[in-house]
Amino acid sequence: MGTYDLLKQAMNVSATRSQLISSNIANVNTANYKTKSVDFENQLNKAIGSNGFSLATTNKRHLQASDLVTPTIKTNSDTSVKENGNNVDLDVEMMNQATNGLYYSALVSQLNGRYQMMNYVLNH
Repeated sequence: MGTYDLLKQAMNVSATRSQLISSNIANVNTANYKTKSVDFENQLNKAIGSNGFSLATTNKRHLQASDLVTPTIKTNSDTSVKENGNNVDLDVEMMNQATNGLYYSALVSQLNGRYQMMNYVLNH
């Protein structure tokens, strides 16, 4: 998986995460609603940590184009914050939204830096 593909996928995951967090916040008073979240980073860490790559690389931790890291949406049904069965904690969701915004901004900065470097190489 190339760097640009990984950045693109991470940005898509961040957008999905933002939608899920917004949905969680919108359903703060819905009876029996359970929060949803995206699991991407754990799967990415597993892919990087595994040593079973089939193609030769310069480093055993490099991801191959064939390595698929697919995000999954999880529903947290283990807890209940309110008496009506709802487990949305507004403070946690607002913190998650702020964290996700910073994560997305960092990804955009990485992508912009790579494009600037490519532009410099092409023009000089």
